[in-house]
Amino acid sequence: MLYLIFMDELRANLLWVVLAFLSCSAGFMIWAPRMLKGWRRVAVRTIGSVLLGLIVLVSLLGAFFASVDPPREHTWFRSKTGTRIALLSHSEFRDASATQVTVKGDSYWQRYVAYDYFGDGDDYIGPTSIKWLDDHHLAITYALDPSGVQQCRSQAGDVQVICDPQPAPSFSSGSNQR
Repeated sequence: MLYLIFMDELRANLLWVVLAFLSCSAGFMIWAPRMLKGWRRVAVRTIGSVLLGLIVLVSLLGAFFASVDPPREHTWFRSKTGTRIALLSHSEFRDASATQVTVKGDSYWQRYVAYDYFGDGDDYIGPTSIKWLDDHHLAITYALDPSGVQQCRSQAGDVQVICDPQPAPSFSSGSNQR
């Protein structure tokens, strides 16, 4: 389970991992410990300095754009026997929300998307919306939202997914009148 969360976070932060690697490479190029003094050492140090400057610029721009969205919230569900895991990942953005339910496959590296949503509303999926019936049947209850892309697949690897769409909840507007 922790591996699924780690891989999801790695995919989300892959740009930062690449920038860290390039920063280390640029620092090593600027240091150039085993190069003799001469034009090659000056060229390598110049390339390292330019690379480091570009990395700082991209990092500042990336930090600006990455700070806009909140991180993903993860909730995981085990089947009754504990052999299967479903991972619910949810993000609330300023004007939208994104939800994804993934199921771990047979091997350690596989995972299948059972439910995927991105839109300007909310699909109201929470801890009570996902239920394992047995090791090969997963029930997902969600609210229909025509404002975005919403997909519930009936098969996720060797797991049968039972999709149960519900109408969107309505909230009364006169509950706080005096």
